[in-house]
Amino acid sequence: MQVFLNGKSVEAPEGITILELARKEGISIPTLCHDEELKPYGSCWVCAVKVEGRKGFVTSCGTVISPGMQITTDSEEIHAARKMALELIISNHYADCEAPCKLACPDQVDVQTYVSLIANGKYHEAVKVIKETLPMPLSIGRVCPAFCEAECHRQIVDEPIAIRQLKRFAADEDLKDYWQYTPEAKSDNGKKVAIIGGGPSGLTCGYYLSYEGFEVDIFEAEEACGGWLRYGIPEYRLPKAILDEEIALMCSGGMRIHYGKALGRELDLQSLSTSYDAVYLALGAQNAVPMPVPGSDLQGCYLGVDFLKAHAKGNTPSLNKRVAIVGGGNTAIDCARTAIRLACDVTVIYRRTKDEMPAEPFEIEAAEHEGVRFHFLCNPVEYLGENGSLKEVKIERMRLGEADKSGRRRPEPTGEFFTEAFDSIIAAISQVPDVTAFTLPE
Repeated sequence: MQVFLNGKSVEAPEGITILELARKEGISIPTLCHDEELKPYGSCWVCAVKVEGRKGFVTSCGTVISPGMQITTDSEEIHAARKMALELIISNHYADCEAPCKLACPDQVDVQTYVSLIANGKYHEAVKVIKETLPMPLSIGRVCPAFCEAECHRQIVDEPIAIRQLKRFAADEDLKDYWQYTPEAKSDNGKKVAIIGGGPSGLTCGYYLSYEGFEVDIFEAEEACGGWLRYGIPEYRLPKAILDEEIALMCSGGMRIHYGKALGRELDLQSLSTSYDAVYLALGAQNAVPMPVPGSDLQGCYLGVDFLKAHAKGNTPSLNKRVAIVGGGNTAIDCARTAIRLACDVTVIYRRTKDEMPAEPFEIEAAEHEGVRFHFLCNPVEYLGENGSLKEVKIERMRLGEADKSGRRRPEPTGEFFTEAFDSIIAAISQVPDVTAFTLPE
């Protein structure tokens, strides 16, 4: 069969496409959707060519040649059409060339690589990949909110890969082994760094700096490191023996931890700046945000992070029997499940619905299974007491209005109230850093 390709007469067998003929003749035509193992689809139009007598362009991958066909594969008009086709594709491309699980991870951990290594039984290698950006997989593998799983494309088919549990599994296997993975330390560079705070941020900073050759001193105000991993996450979620082993591993690079050293008490920035080349502040959010509710000074009224910290230190306040928790985040659920373990009757009061709760769904479900009750679309407006102690809570029913900046619908008061008897109430709505050490004298 005779056809004309870019003005040249060529012989071609019947049944082949323009793309196949062009390649046979050594002419390159770009493709994107074409695969030799599949039937032509012609969806991308990157392989567009011109055929005399045809209106517009045709796809070379899906157009079969015919006798006398006159084909043009190279012209400014064709180049412009291909460029436009590619630009249209890119304009609707959501840039997840990197795995969406990695993009969703705050630490940008290479999820695909370490999951693949775990699948092949290479646990040390998996931990090595994890610790390139996340040095605490033993702890974080137990309490991470798993943003990666929320973006995992596997859920399109059935359910997300259990990435958090795989991370924990690899770290547990590494810990059980005769030796645990630690990076190779660089030689001493002569620089000293002071880190204020031994929580996750301070420990992470010290870990990486110590292996980069820095001399690192961490100053921790408490008697043990870990920050809210130790004092805010309950034991049933993160055993402190695991946390202790992880901190010991992190110190193998040479960083030192000094306990009972608080900024503004034993330490000041001026002297530290003189003794060290750099000072890193890792203060954390230690202070609870109080609720501006009348009666908050009654006995039996507590703040979420204060309650969890006291419980972690073995100084659990007396809650008596009927306990209310105010809030819908993980701290509120931690308080509720801790109170359940103290044999209390627990009710969570939340001003939106269950769907808007920021706490992790599996934590909410676990709380329900353990017997925690929920008052949704409710907000406490007054704590009522007797002889200085809490007796009742006045609660207003709410409704959902328009969405706020967080994307959740804003709760609005209805003017409808009811009261309920409680012996204790724990407000767990937020927390902020303690910045009293930076307060200027009046």
